Amino acid sequence: MKYSFCHPGIAGRTSFLKVLLLCVAPAFAANEPEAINPEDAPPVFGLGWLDSTQEIASNSANGLANRFDRFFGVQRSDIEAAYSSLRLTTINSWNNIDNIDSGVRLRGKVYLPRIDERISLIFSEEDGDGTTYYTQNAASISQQNTTRMNLELNLREESNHRLFFRVGMRSNLKGRVSMRYRYEPDPGKPTVNRLTQSVYFKDGVGFGSFSRYQLDHVLANESLLRWTNDVRFEESFTGAEYTSSLEYLILRSNQTAMSWYGRVNGVSSPGYVASYDLGLRLRKNIYREWLYVELEPGYTWRKDSPFLDREGTPYVFLRFEMAIGTFN
Repeated sequence: MKYSFCHPGIAGRTSFLKVLLLCVAPAFAANEPEAINPEDAPPVFGLGWLDSTQEIASNSANGLANRFDRFFGVQRSDIEAAYSSLRLTTINSWNNIDNIDSGVRLRGKVYLPRIDERISLIFSEEDGDGTTYYTQNAASISQQNTTRMNLELNLREESNHRLFFRVGMRSNLKGRVSMRYRYEPDPGKPTVNRLTQSVYFKDGVGFGSFSRYQLDHVLANESLLRWTNDVRFEESFTGAEYTSSLEYLILRSNQTAMSWYGRVNGVSSPGYVASYDLGLRLRKNIYREWLYVELEPGYTWRKDSPFLDREGTPYVFLRFEMAIGTFN
């Protein structure tokens, strides 16, 4: 079957959603391949469901969460991987307030050759870096974080604890230094807690901190319930910025997964909820084991200021992602 790509610009704003769905429907409607024995499947960049580089128990919240994170390309999974891997993603989005937008993102980790194995080059967004991460992090690409390059040193790594030091450059040529600690209990339980704490200094802004608490619970062998809470403090503003989300993830086949989510973003000073988001992510491995397509429709009720009325708008993201990495 041949697939065609339709550019969003060919349609008016009112017909964008229909055109977008027609463009990507063949990829999601394609016949699913037969199940493959994991022992017979080659390891693919450490990313796929059938990755043979790890022994994962189906009833372990830690193991199942890692499988979902690697398939969906979650930043934590890529950066903490024990191998070099990069993801190049093209993103197109539409919503009724910001109209059509597009962008390109590079994320991942590259271990530097002939240097201590604890040192690596990181391409990533900084979690919670900027107020728009909390106020409009779902509806517009322009409000999302841009890729930054950092040099990371693994200071300490144990079964439950990790400590990293990172220095890098922001997009405006300002420096950023951070220390990141992560606690994650041993795998093997149906419910697991994960805590991440970062303290940083940004040139021209000052000191700040970012905290994330995540709870994962296995509902079945192929489904997971996730509760995530983020809080950020910074010298540049008073109070705190926060996000709380509830997500249901399910594996539909070896190459397809879905995620339903609800999210609340807000600030404590002045105290108001910046947005309520409801959405769905449908992600599929297509053509090659290293190529993915993702469709994310949703609806957001948002306000850019406590003094403005809340606006509601549907939104949709279309992502194409290429995974580049090493075989293990």
